[in-house]
Amino acid sequence: MLQPANRFTLIDALRPPVGFGVDSAMAVTFTLDLRALTTVPVAFALSGGESTDGGTEQFESIELLHALRSHADKISVFCQAGYTAVPPSHRVFAFLEGAVVPVEAPLGGIVHPKVWVLRYTAEKTERAAQPEQSRLRVLVASRNLTFDASWDTVLRFDECHDGGIRLEPVGALFQGLLKSTTSTVDQAHRRRVDSLAAALQTATFAPPVGVDDLVVHVMGLGEGRSPLPTAAQRSLIISPFVHDRFFDEIHPHRIDELVSRQESLDSLGSQALAKVGAAYTFDDGGVSDPDDIDDQKDRTDPHDPGRPLVGLHAKVFAFEEAGRARLFVGSSNATGAAFGSNIEILVELIGALSTLGIDRLVGSVEEESEERSLRGLFHKHVPLDEPPEMQDASSLERARRALASLPIEGIVERSGSDWAVTYCSAERVPRFEGVEVRCWPLGSAGHRHPVVGSAVFDERFETSLEAMSGFLVFELTQHDGTRTEFVLPVALIGVPEERERVLMRALVGNAERFLAYLLAMLDDDPSQLGLPDAIERIGAASSADGHPQTGRPVLEKLLRTMRRDPAKLNGLDPLVSDLADDGALPDGFADLWEALYSVTTAATTDAPDATPTGAAR
Repeated sequence: MLQPANRFTLIDALRPPVGFGVDSAMAVTFTLDLRALTTVPVAFALSGGESTDGGTEQFESIELLHALRSHADKISVFCQAGYTAVPPSHRVFAFLEGAVVPVEAPLGGIVHPKVWVLRYTAEKTERAAQPEQSRLRVLVASRNLTFDASWDTVLRFDECHDGGIRLEPVGALFQGLLKSTTSTVDQAHRRRVDSLAAALQTATFAPPVGVDDLVVHVMGLGEGRSPLPTAAQRSLIISPFVHDRFFDEIHPHRIDELVSRQESLDSLGSQALAKVGAAYTFDDGGVSDPDDIDDQKDRTDPHDPGRPLVGLHAKVFAFEEAGRARLFVGSSNATGAAFGSNIEILVELIGALSTLGIDRLVGSVEEESEERSLRGLFHKHVPLDEPPEMQDASSLERARRALASLPIEGIVERSGSDWAVTYCSAERVPRFEGVEVRCWPLGSAGHRHPVVGSAVFDERFETSLEAMSGFLVFELTQHDGTRTEFVLPVALIGVPEERERVLMRALVGNAERFLAYLLAMLDDDPSQLGLPDAIERIGAASSADGHPQTGRPVLEKLLRTMRRDPAKLNGLDPLVSDLADDGALPDGFADLWEALYSVTTAATTDAPDATPTGAAR
């Protein structure tokens, strides 16, 4: 049952099984929040550990930086061009520049699936104990890679080796996305997609409990028909967005129950509503931030990718016929575009009414305790006295889509004692009547250049290695004050090799900060500190002026840990090695660590029946 109390986070779904690490991953999302993307490498790094909340106050923790540095190049994230939200200006996003691939739907709609494919491999220290050396996991969700406070669904499929279901169309989806990119794609993304798609050709996955059969439907990569059945004894659709065309052309058949948002239902015409037995709105008791509604000084376009989603966002099409249930879960709304021009995915689950039926899914109308079921949040739709006027895509949205399709690259070159990046395109900027456009690199929010329509795009920004950015921000403002903004990933050409090392040194900060972090991770607390606790300890150990206190017994802690729990040193060694390569360690610490770690590994290797662990020296 879809129970309101059943909460499952994307971070939990991405975290590797115990004894495994992430080898590679590919994902597709409609809207993207770069802050949310930073939590993904952390989920990869904290196998079996604690979840993080993804808050921006954690961005500069050393462990997060190391997780980003170690895992960002294992990810390919495809997203609709022009729908990446603008985060706070922060240098840490530089580590994600190569992970994001903007795409467009070939039929003119939007790229709307929310899918993850992950391959985990057994850690070196666990391989002897693992029956298999690699595992695949597939997630099909209705949630974008954002921090939206909305109600969504997610299907999780884990690879099994004793028979199961096949998910080859998921691989075909990503291979189709490779052909729909708006700019040149790095070969690493092509190799990753090809490798994971090939693995999906032969892999089998454990089906959800109660599912007898399963079919994956990918739409929008070519001409196709709706997979929804034309007849059913009983039907239910849950969709936050609905449109007359769906009921007139895509599925011109009776629907017993329709659950959507108030404004979506109010926009339906009388002919569409006549095909619906009962219409419901969804109310979880939450309220939107009044500042988002009442602030007329900062009018954001309704289609802006940074607007948070609240309330209903799940998409479910449920049908019952001859004692069997067919359940379609995925990204498609009940609109014409979802079954016509958009790229979408629906997973069809087939099984008995006792496990997949509508009453089992959302609760029965006759249930006494409706508040325990999803149906308890359904409320009869009461039409407004004056239905809202239907609005086409705004001029801002059309301008955003046009700008996002420009093939822009960044040329990096020396400029005096520092650097400059020229963002340019061989194509001319479209001309937008009544729309003012400005742009700036994500790391330099204070330097905004006006963008002139009908001219070749050519914008030069003076910068430094730390502030250099492969994310270009566009801000569009309409004559009435309505505005929208988005981030466009841009390939940087000519980046000096030392950029990452310089950036890492700048983000790690001074020696005191590193030592405070190290002490937190070496704490004797048997609960074993996770990332949130380590950060909290660093803050608590700071002096009144916010700087870590000096004179800590670092050597004493290291020696004690070497004797009592050498595994902690094994876990920290990759981080210390990377920081040493970047020149980000306190003076003399690399030599101290080398001596202590050599003694630890030698003792472990000499121990009877011991298996050497840690980084090779």
